[in-house]
Amino acid sequence: MGLNLEFHEVADSPDLDRLWEEETDWGEQSQDLRRWFMGAPFGKPAVVVASDAETGKPVGQFRFLPTCVSVNGRDVIAVRPFGTIVTKAAHEAAGARKVLENPIARMYLRGADEFRARGFGLMYIVPDERWVGLFKRWALALKMFKIKYASFPLWSLPLPLASGPLPLGDGFTQALLTTWDERVDRLWESARKLHACLVVRDASVLRWRMAQATYSITCVERDGELVGLVAARAKGDRQWLVCDLLAADEVALRATLAAAANVGHKESTTRSEANELRKIAVLATPFMESIVRSLGFARDDYDFPLVVHVLDKSLRADDVKPERWYVSAND
Repeated sequence: MGLNLEFHEVADSPDLDRLWEEETDWGEQSQDLRRWFMGAPFGKPAVVVASDAETGKPVGQFRFLPTCVSVNGRDVIAVRPFGTIVTKAAHEAAGARKVLENPIARMYLRGADEFRARGFGLMYIVPDERWVGLFKRWALALKMFKIKYASFPLWSLPLPLASGPLPLGDGFTQALLTTWDERVDRLWESARKLHACLVVRDASVLRWRMAQATYSITCVERDGELVGLVAARAKGDRQWLVCDLLAADEVALRATLAAAANVGHKESTTRSEANELRKIAVLATPFMESIVRSLGFARDDYDFPLVVHVLDKSLRADDVKPERWYVSAND
C-alpha cells in the first residue's frame, strides 16, 4: 500500500474521529476530551495523517502535543507524540518491511522533521505497550538521530497498609490541596532541581493535567512550608496509582510518597468489596528506587517505556538520556 503523509495544524476532523472510534478501544472522543486537548498550556495538538495513495482514505494518524521540558534547569520547548493509530489493513500491508518504512515510523519521522524545522528541542513519548517492540527497533535504527529508549519499573505496596498509616517524619504534615497558587509554583522551582529532566509542572500546567481525570491531590508541609504535592487515582488492576509528584528535596520526596500511601490506605478501608484497592503503585525512576524500597514497596510486574528524541543539535544527548528523567504514570 502506497502512503501519502500530510501534516495538519488541527488534529480534529470527522475522518480522524472515525479512525479513533473504529480502530482503537479508546471509546468515543468526548467534547470534554476535545476541550481538554485544545486547552493545552503550550499549544494545541497537530497531527500527521497517512492516507492510502490510491483512494485518499486516511489509514493512520500520529498526534503531536507541544509541551515544555526542564533540562538541567533550562526550559526546552518539546513535543509529545500520542494517539498512534494505524488500520489493520495498513499495518498488514507494511508486513516485514524495514522498520523505518512502517506507517507508524513514517508518520513519526514526518512529525519530527516538522517540529525540528520549527525549532523544537526534543520529542518524548511514553508509547503504548503494543508499540514497544517497534520503538526498541527504532532506538537501534535511529542512532544517527539521537533517539534513546529506556524503561522504568512499577513498584507497589499492598493495601490496606499492614501496620496502618506510614509516618511522614518529624515536622511533616499532610492535607488535601485546596488552591493552585504561588506556593505550588515555588515548589515546582525547588522540585525541578531534583531531576535532570522532567516535563514542566508548575501550577498552571498541573491544573490542566489534573482536569483530564479525577485525582486525589495531597499536599505535604514542613514547618508550614509546602514541600510536597502528589496526585493519585484509582486505576487499572484495583490499584491506587501515584501520578504527578513534586518534592522540594529527597527527605520531602520520601514524606510525600508516604502521604500518598496513607491516602491509598484510607481509600482502601472505605471502599466496598466490588471497588476494593489491592495496592498502591508508583513508577520509580532510578533516583526514586531507594526511597520507594525504604517505604516497603516491591518491584511489580510492569514497566513503563520512555523514548527520547533530540531534535536540536545544541542539546547534548547525554543531558536528556531517559535515565536522567523523572517520569510519572500519567505522562
